This record gives sequence, structure tokens and C-alpha cells, in this order.
Amino acid sequence: MENLQPIADNDLQTVPGAGTSISTLSGKTVSRSFPANIGAVDYIIEFNTDGSCIAVNASGGAQTVVAAAATFSTTPDMTVFASQRILIMDPTKGYATWDGTLFVGSGGVSPNIQVTNGGTYAATPGVTITGGSGAGATAHAVMGGAGAAQFVAQVVLDNPGTGYKTGDVLTVVFAPASTTVATARVWPQVTGNTIDVFAGRVWWASPLLAGQFRVLNFTGTAGFDDINPANAAGSTTITDSDLTHSITALRARNNFLYIFGDQSIKQIGSIAVQSSITLFTILTLSSDVGTSFLMSIQSYNRIVVMANKNGVYGIFGATVQKISDDLDGIFQLTDFNLQPSSALNDLSNIHCYMLLVRYLDPVAGPRSILLLFQKDKWFVVSQGSLLAICSLPLIATTQVSTFGSSGSDVTPLLSNNAAAVPVQLITALTPHGNIMTTKQLIRSGIAVTTKTAQNFSMTVDTENGSNGYQFAASSVINWVNNLGQIVQFQNNGLQNVNFITGGFKFPYRDTEGYGKFIGNTVTGSLVGLSINAIANEYVDKDIWGNSP
Repeated sequence: MENLQPIADNDLQTVPGAGTSISTLSGKTVSRSFPANIGAVDYIIEFNTDGSCIAVNASGGAQTVVAAAATFSTTPDMTVFASQRILIMDPTKGYATWDGTLFVGSGGVSPNIQVTNGGTYAATPGVTITGGSGAGATAHAVMGGAGAAQFVAQVVLDNPGTGYKTGDVLTVVFAPASTTVATARVWPQVTGNTIDVFAGRVWWASPLLAGQFRVLNFTGTAGFDDINPANAAGSTTITDSDLTHSITALRARNNFLYIFGDQSIKQIGSIAVQSSITLFTILTLSSDVGTSFLMSIQSYNRIVVMANKNGVYGIFGATVQKISDDLDGIFQLTDFNLQPSSALNDLSNIHCYMLLVRYLDPVAGPRSILLLFQKDKWFVVSQGSLLAICSLPLIATTQVSTFGSSGSDVTPLLSNNAAAVPVQLITALTPHGNIMTTKQLIRSGIAVTTKTAQNFSMTVDTENGSNGYQFAASSVINWVNNLGQIVQFQNNGLQNVNFITGGFKFPYRDTEGYGKFIGNTVTGSLVGLSINAIANEYVDKDIWGNSP
């Protein structure tokens, strides 16, 4: 079942098509997409294969270059801090941040300049940052108060400079001099492969040895750049044997910090500070199920969902269970060279988890498909040759929308209700409760509800083959819809049925077919159509029969 959403019993509804691209990243190929909100602006943050990072405004598509090419690897991780800034962790390029205007990375001064005494001024003082190994850092003062009783309320970093090193002592100087005191520090020069915010702290995983990310790190009480142990910052090395190789992902979801390994899942429920030491307990949820696919993890309807090469799993409290048995055939034919990525979507006002995979289709060849999960049902959607997806709740709609990229484009997915989508429905070949008796088909029909004229094909299938049927092109039937209006329905055959107007319809005709198993295949490019039922009338013929 592809591009059909199970809305209810007897209601398989075509999904919307992809919308028009809101932005094109010239000369770029997207490798990972993340959602972000900074203030009142929603962004899609695109990390590209050339190591650059571009923020795309989700409302209109305006682009802002966050970082130039070669700034990052192709596998960074990202999170959002207090709707104020994004925090980026890269396994080779390290820790960085962007607040919608200023990008700060390794070698720069932190934008978190803390004012502990605002002093007294009649005018705005100049600000100079001195000391350390680097140069070029500049800042300005933001004043509070009025007249001769003004004070420095905030110091805003304008340029982080370059060349600053860990351990450098920086001094913030005000002119004219006053009792003002402000503290600046060098941006943390750390590396890691994953990052998130939990309990007001920033957490990341760093390597114990080359390629083994076993060290769990956390900032202190003074902010997202505080790695001072005196402020309860610190780290711990996970030595458990069930963390087979590395921490692959950290994700704060549903009041827990989840620590994913490739073969295990652990969690932290709460933290406490005692004598400037951060205390917590790590609980193991699973010692044989984990994930290497950081981008597959989502919180969905109070469960945490993630994928590995065996399928999709849900974390239900302290229990990890597979929820994708219906997709085992797809996962057997998945090319994991494109790492699965996930998103959420409020499709037809139903909240869905969505997983992008590269499917080695035995008929159509390799292609991108989306596996959607709603409550306890899976269905397949195709929206083009996607490489990356992400979702964010738009401030304009308050609903979760999904954006995808097939390379350089940034495209809203499942958003165009006027676009026709390719639909395929292949029912099971079923013996209808009697596997020994051969059936001979007499009539077949399909019940649908449509909003507009449609063309689609339907075949009647048995284990002996498939038959399609053509109605007389001149056959026109008057039909009264549920509004009491007389409309025309033109039968061009079940293989090419053309609905002149919308409404509920149930065309049928004489058909042929012979076999122990009966099924149907429906295909077409459709918009706004629901399939409500397929009916096949047959008579029992021969026990163990092989031919008509």
C-alpha cells in the first residue's frame, strides 16, 4: 500500500503530494537536516556534504549562511538551547553555536559574557576584550536605567575573534572605567559525535580512544559554555560491557536523557548537585538493542522511537519492543549506506512517525521511500528521491510539518492537496478460507469516494496471472449522489475508470480469473480519493484444479 493512508476501517485515503520547494542551496548537497527555533523564527538547518551549514527560514525560504564549506564533517549533531541558539557538535571540528546572527566555534570567545556589576554611567561605555592567545574579539554594551544612572545590563559579543586557546584568561575592559565587572571566557574546545540539552545542561559524548565515544560529558551551572568543574561540570566514562563500541546518540525525551549505543540503550532520569559535583544514576533499558542511526530517533506519542538494521523499536517506559514486524521485508531490502532519518508529520490531522530509507525495490530499482507509523499501523509514502528529512512545529500553524531535500532543494513534504500522487494498492492473494478449491471469478468492483475526476487501473489477480478489464467508452450511467444530485459516471473500464464528478461510487463488471487465490491491484495517479472496498464474486469450481 503506497501513498494511501489508513484513515479508518474501509477508508484508504490518498496522501498529499510534495509542495513547491521553498529554497535552493546553490551548489550544495544536503547531508543532514535539523529543526530549530530561535526566538519567533523557525529554521531548517541544513548541513551539507561540503562541510557548510545554511539556515533556511521555514516561512519563505530565506537563507543565512551559518558556516562556510569545510567547517564541519558530514555527520554533525545539533540541538536547540532555550529557543535562543543552536548548539552543534562535530566529531572532527568540535563544538559550535549560532544565535541567528553570530557563529562561534573553536578558537573564539564565548558569547556568554556575564555581567556581575553594571556600574554607573551617563552614556554607553566602550567595551574591549583583552588577554589570551587570540585576537579580534569585539563586543558592545547594552544599557539599563536612564540619564546619569545608566548601568551595563548586558555585554553582546560582535565578533568571537580567532586563535584563543583553552586556559586563556580574558579581561573585559570598559571605558570610561567604572565599577563594572563582566566575565568572558574562551568557547569550549571539545569534540564529540552527539549532543543534547537535558536538565538545563548541555550533554555530549566524546572519545575515550580513537573512534570509541564512551565519555559522557556535561556543562556546569553557569551556562552552555561552562566546563568548569567548580560549577559542577564534569564527565563520566561508561565502562559497561553492553556499550559495545560507542555512544551513538544522546537524546533528551519525555523527562529522560537517553544514551544510545549500537547494541544498548541507557537512560538518566534526574540529576542533583552536591558539593559542586553533579550526581546521577545511569539505568540500562536494553543490553541487546540499540541504534547506530542517530537521525532515526524521535519522541512519538510519549514513546521514544528509533531504527536499526533489524527494524523500528519503541521504548515503552523501561521496555524496548520492536514495532515494525510488518516492515521486515522492506528492511531486508534496505540500503543502509543512506542512513535512515526520521521526522514527524500531522498527516490528515493524525500524528505520524516517519522514517526515510533507501529501498532496493526489486521491480522499480533503488528509490527513497517514507515509512509512516500512526498508532499501530504502518504505510508507505513516496515523495521523490529524498536524501534527508526533518520536522518542526511551525509557529504559523502550530502543527508539525515535514521538510525534505533531494540534494539542494528544501521542500515541504505531504503539503500539496491538489497534487496527484502515484498510488499502488496490492491486496493479498487469499484462498478465502479454502486453499484446496479453485475459484472462478464472475464479477469485480471497487468502491471509492472521490473529490474530482480520476483515472486509475485495477486488475484481478490469481496465482495464475492478472486480468484487466475495459468498459465500453460510450457507456454513461446516471447516478444520484448522497446530496440528491443527478450526475454522470462514465465507465471506461476497471482498467481505466474515469469519474466525471466527485462522490461515492461503486463501479463493477463481469470479470474472468481462475485460481485458488484471489487478489487485486489498483494503480494510478490520484488526488483526493479514498478506496473504501474491493469486491470479487466467484464460484467454487474444482478441488485441486489447475486449469479452467
